[in-house]
Amino acid sequence: MSGEFLKGFRALDLTGLSGQLCGRMLADLGMEVIKIEPPGGDPVRHLAPFVSAANGAKLSTTFAHLNAGKHSKVIDLDSEAGRAAFRKLVESADIVIESFQPGELAAKGLGYEDLAKVNPGIVMASITCFGQTGPKKNFIYNDLVGLAESGILYVCGDPATAPCKAPETQAYYFASLFAAAGVLAALYRREKTGQGDHIDTSMQETLATHEHIVRLWANEKQILKRAGSQHGSVAPAKIFPVKDGFVYLYVTRQHWKLFLSIWKDHPPVFDAPAWLNNVYRREHADELNPAVAAYLGNFTMAEITELLQDNGIPCVPVNTPMGFANDEHVRSRGFMTAVNHSGFGPAKQPAMPFMIDGSRPTVGSVPVLNSWQDDGAKRVSVQPKSTAASGNGPLDGMRIVSFDHVLAGPYGTTILAELGADVMKIESSKGGMDPFRFFGTGEDPNLSPRFLEFNRNKRSFTVNLKHPKGQGVLHDLVAKADAVLDNYSVDVVERIGLGYKQLCAVKPDIVNLRMPGLGTTGPKRHYSTVGVNITAFTGLTYMWNHAGVTNPPIGAQLVYPDYVSGVLCAIIIISGVLHRDRQKKGAFIDLAQSEATAFMIGANLMEAASSGKNPEPTGNISLSVAPHGCYPCQGEDRW
Repeated sequence: MSGEFLKGFRALDLTGLSGQLCGRMLADLGMEVIKIEPPGGDPVRHLAPFVSAANGAKLSTTFAHLNAGKHSKVIDLDSEAGRAAFRKLVESADIVIESFQPGELAAKGLGYEDLAKVNPGIVMASITCFGQTGPKKNFIYNDLVGLAESGILYVCGDPATAPCKAPETQAYYFASLFAAAGVLAALYRREKTGQGDHIDTSMQETLATHEHIVRLWANEKQILKRAGSQHGSVAPAKIFPVKDGFVYLYVTRQHWKLFLSIWKDHPPVFDAPAWLNNVYRREHADELNPAVAAYLGNFTMAEITELLQDNGIPCVPVNTPMGFANDEHVRSRGFMTAVNHSGFGPAKQPAMPFMIDGSRPTVGSVPVLNSWQDDGAKRVSVQPKSTAASGNGPLDGMRIVSFDHVLAGPYGTTILAELGADVMKIESSKGGMDPFRFFGTGEDPNLSPRFLEFNRNKRSFTVNLKHPKGQGVLHDLVAKADAVLDNYSVDVVERIGLGYKQLCAVKPDIVNLRMPGLGTTGPKRHYSTVGVNITAFTGLTYMWNHAGVTNPPIGAQLVYPDYVSGVLCAIIIISGVLHRDRQKKGAFIDLAQSEATAFMIGANLMEAASSGKNPEPTGNISLSVAPHGCYPCQGEDRW
């Protein structure tokens, strides 16, 4: 059944705000997630923003977004009776998720070593800002600190102002996704060995994998800087005003001549051969952008988007959260779903950002406090089968055939490869090489630092798909694989014999993940997209601003959709293979990168869809505490 990849597993969720998205992800994938709350309930239940029901009831959109589909059990971990009750639950659990300060649970006799004595197969995930070891492990933190210490905050926003915090709690959210991937990898190994594991997730480290921050400084002593909405290496690629709002336009070398043919009265200077070069256009953006802005200003958002998308040029409206929730494409895919919350009634909120065999996982109600009751069903505890651990990591034995390129797919498969999966990266030897192979290194396909960063630990295989035997070679690889994935445009795989039905003819129980920008269905599925304009389409760019900065919005020049989609790719592949191994059934998964991104502002989208009012950006301001911000220090651009 759709959404039940993880049915049969049980998780105990001890997390505060900083880790609750992990349990939500597992719950929507079918796992029984029991939220352990202190007496009086989780403080997140009372966290703004709220939506109101006709009967006057109020519901925290943050709590609903992070805890829908979970169960609730009140246990006082500060009492010996409460700790004994929790240990009893651990006997029949598979997973414990926690976000306490390092050592805090161990001091209560509830650390991983303590729980492993109760249940040797238990998998524990610990989510903190700096991890369980190191000189900063006990630093006090919040989401803003996580963003700042990772290097991400510094590159977000307008260079003329303070760095700008992402909306909601992205440091918490992103680390929670990584924790989920770690949990599932540990479960995959436990199915073979019976041994549990401890997952140590650091917000600082997960976020530092973004935007080449570490590699650029470590290898080239380069520090990325804020650039407003202007893309760092492409032009025209920024937010431009139009008659009724703003669009994000992204024009690379492959689009330039086509763009000029549509822009019929463009200045003749732009026909010179030098302007075809991406680097040259970016260096002359100050000359180019005003002319492009004057041209685009003749159109509405819908008019220029349709004109350029019809010609394969990435252009999308800069949506508000309301604009995204009401978009015809989003509505057609059922991403915003009505959930009947206990004690509140129906409210629209984002569902999981993927469909399994054509259906989206069901979103459950928020849990009524202390409503979980053990059904009495006997759960079989996992017994250790072997103490031998593979040196290749927890996913040793899993084989992935990946038709990925650029960033989203390669980032996800790098996570799988570093966890021990055998990832075979397939490229076409006749013009279908990964474009990242040629970033900044001339013509040598093996020397691009950007390519190497996102393709570690994989094997490379090239095939001539125009050769009569090319497709057969690919099918031979698929027959020996657990999963196949791609992040191509929507219609590519059927043309090359890799559609889901074609794969099932080769291997009936294959797990197949597709991850195009806007998904495989819907009226805009053919849209040409890249990370920065997916961000604009979802409402994230609109919300990623200081208070009052919406005319124009600035946003952040991060390709956040690629990273979020990549981690989700790893989560879904592992959970799909776990399901296949248990049920002997494969699945087709449709992961839309736009929905993956929008899911990360789920509380904002729920507020917009339920209230009919757009939330507005708040930048570094907190709705609950002060002072809370990013303040100037001595030195140039030091904060």
